[in-house]
Amino acid sequence: MIGKQSAGLLATAAAVSASVIELPVHIQNTYSSVQFNVGTPAKPYRLLFDTGSSTAWMVNSDCTESSCPNLSGYDRVGYNISASSSAVDLGASAAIPYIDGDGVTGDAVADVFSDERGTVEWNQTFLSVNASSWRFITADGFLGLGFSSIAENGTSSLVETLLWDGQLDAPRFGLYYGTNLADNGTQDGVLTVGGSHEETYVDEEGVVFAPLRKEDPYQLWRAPLRSVTVMATGTNATINVRNDGKLPTSSAGGLISNAVGSNTTWSMYGSGAAVFDTGAGRISVPTGIVDAVYFNLGWNNTKLMTGEERMECQHLNASWALSFTFGEEAEEDDVTFTIRGDEFVRPGDQCMPPVDDSDGNGFALIGAAFLRRFYSIYDFGADKVADYQPKIGFGRLKKEYDYLYQ
Repeated sequence: MIGKQSAGLLATAAAVSASVIELPVHIQNTYSSVQFNVGTPAKPYRLLFDTGSSTAWMVNSDCTESSCPNLSGYDRVGYNISASSSAVDLGASAAIPYIDGDGVTGDAVADVFSDERGTVEWNQTFLSVNASSWRFITADGFLGLGFSSIAENGTSSLVETLLWDGQLDAPRFGLYYGTNLADNGTQDGVLTVGGSHEETYVDEEGVVFAPLRKEDPYQLWRAPLRSVTVMATGTNATINVRNDGKLPTSSAGGLISNAVGSNTTWSMYGSGAAVFDTGAGRISVPTGIVDAVYFNLGWNNTKLMTGEERMECQHLNASWALSFTFGEEAEEDDVTFTIRGDEFVRPGDQCMPPVDDSDGNGFALIGAAFLRRFYSIYDFGADKVADYQPKIGFGRLKKEYDYLYQ
């Protein structure tokens, strides 16, 4: 690649204005992405938004069928640094390994970005990737939404780039997945950068926030996990899910079940953590409790995994719920978020066992199966790293914005 002079980049530093950037969510084959225009002349690229990583990347024009296999059915656009007059080769390379074993390698680049509607332009660093094992994603790359402290050499996260340049109204972003999670039909989800729209999407209970685990520096949207709770009722009863930060209750007035020890809380004994990861599709619970979670719901995890038992849609019902309690200070300040059994159903999709093994003790990975049930807010708490007080908030959706009620 031929390096180019940085003078080609957009000169925004002298005159910036705060903005709220609305990025429509595109869903294809269950993958959720947003679109940016990149380069001069600009070309559109779809990036899968991922709070579990921090660097933006896109496949480049050097990719081959073997180095960047694509079995997604989506026609990817390869970034070409030589075709953009505003591109800068930053002279650094990097490799990103992901928790599921996939990974990418590429070179650090800077170029001009704008949102899909072309309302805001800025200079952004990212990786131009010539090797990727992400063969099934219906996108041209990833949009890392974690903290820049773990961004790859020569890059910073997109949100913090805008934040540090004074281009955002507020140090936060909000996410709504939409009323339609299918490929066809109108999709109305939105990733809002520089603000949030809880007044539009969230019901009268409002948003409940949990602080992130204290870290220096902050890396991911990682909260201190106090405990995990399974609650189960009789088949004729219903779990009443609230969003007041407390455990749910039962319409039967008490928690009863034929399953042994079905109403159980597992403490993480001060060492637990949960990462909220939009790039993960499912919910993974700590290794030490995954079998017990299924046992307390009347199932055998080993038999489910081997196919001896089969999860049917009727098993994903309102008679049970899974709760995560967060906190590392006084227990009275803890907050709990709950997902009920029937909320694991995704319209038009197969019914699968609700949770996986995180392959870590005390570690939970909370992905889209949970996140799409809420309007979520990722708040840095300040626009300077030294002043960050990050927190993550969840609000239950109004019925008119809930895909389960459409």
